Amino acid sequence: MKRYFRACLLCLSALGVVTLCSFSQDSFLLMILQSISVLNYKNLEQAELTFSPNVNCIVGANGVGKTNLLDAIGYLSLCRSAQGGSDSINIRHGADFFMISGQYVSELGEARSVTCSLQRGCRKRVKVDGKDLKKISEHVGNIPLVLISPSDSELISGGSEERRKFMDQVIAQYDAPYLEALIRYERCLKQRNALLKQEEEPDASVLDVLEMMMSRDAAIIYAARRVFAEEFRPIFQKMYATLSRQEVEEVEIEYQSHGERGDLEPILRDWRARERLVGYTLHGTHKDDLLLSLKGYPVRREGSQGQTKTYFIAMKLAQFLYLKQKGHCHTPLLLLDDIFDKLDDSRVGNIIDYVSGDDFGQIFITDTQREHLDKILAATQRDYRLFHINADQRVWNDENLKK
Repeated sequence: MKRYFRACLLCLSALGVVTLCSFSQDSFLLMILQSISVLNYKNLEQAELTFSPNVNCIVGANGVGKTNLLDAIGYLSLCRSAQGGSDSINIRHGADFFMISGQYVSELGEARSVTCSLQRGCRKRVKVDGKDLKKISEHVGNIPLVLISPSDSELISGGSEERRKFMDQVIAQYDAPYLEALIRYERCLKQRNALLKQEEEPDASVLDVLEMMMSRDAAIIYAARRVFAEEFRPIFQKMYATLSRQEVEEVEIEYQSHGERGDLEPILRDWRARERLVGYTLHGTHKDDLLLSLKGYPVRREGSQGQTKTYFIAMKLAQFLYLKQKGHCHTPLLLLDDIFDKLDDSRVGNIIDYVSGDDFGQIFITDTQREHLDKILAATQRDYRLFHINADQRVWNDENLKK
């Protein structure tokens, strides 16, 4: 019924009778990554793959490039690596540049090409349909994407920076003004910290301007994060209950921000002298955090290994559903990178049952164990394509299988 309803909507949209964005989640369009070409990205010297519009499974030993392939797919959507850091570290050792190109098509048959490239010592370039973009915010969010990987455990065990990054990656994919405010804020923060560190007394008028700009953008960031936390919480709680099948495992997410104290500008001005002593800015939205709890206690302290992993996977799958609601009428791509390790059979089964449903569009899954992927393929009734990565030859072998 869902597919029939969507087909009707597509026909009506093509005739100009309806606008898809005005409908419920059944009307969401799928943006499909048809193929990708990768040159000199991390350990990938060259790879060209053509994907299934449904499920794509990638099998290989640790270290052969499975995660880097998914990261390249993510780069085409987010214009940055999921691992963070400087873009230049993504260039393969011994190479002078990297380039990632993707060919997409929507259910309406609209084609789109995206190319991201970087040459050492030069500015990153992002092209959409052959046109250079002046601002990354013009593209981020147009092809929404959610990547779930073992490194997401840092959401639980890591510092507040990891949880701020989580909020930023979600909100930036549907709120371009937020992304622009975040970029401006971080630029001003870097400049202010540099002034605080210098030996001579910084120019007060320059600090005045920076603090005014930071305060303006901090208000935008705080407002967006607060709304996100309120809307995201019930989606996450329902997702955790679905994956754990444990109604008694009460989970909570609470947004903690310096923005709760009001305008940032007078606070920065009052703290200038003390911040000169430490050499960096102590107050602002760059200190925000998400407090994650399980049964009323911090999950990083109380959660078992299985509960902790279920927790962050639930956060990321909830991110998928949230983006589906908030995005530009596109179902996000879902990337699952070796997520089944250290989960008991029950929790693995719950995740497989869930991602095999009709709520998801195109899915990319990596694992070192073929049996995990076989369970997923057995559970889904959708077409799939299976890739093997040969660790010795670094050759991508496509079995090109369909159900």
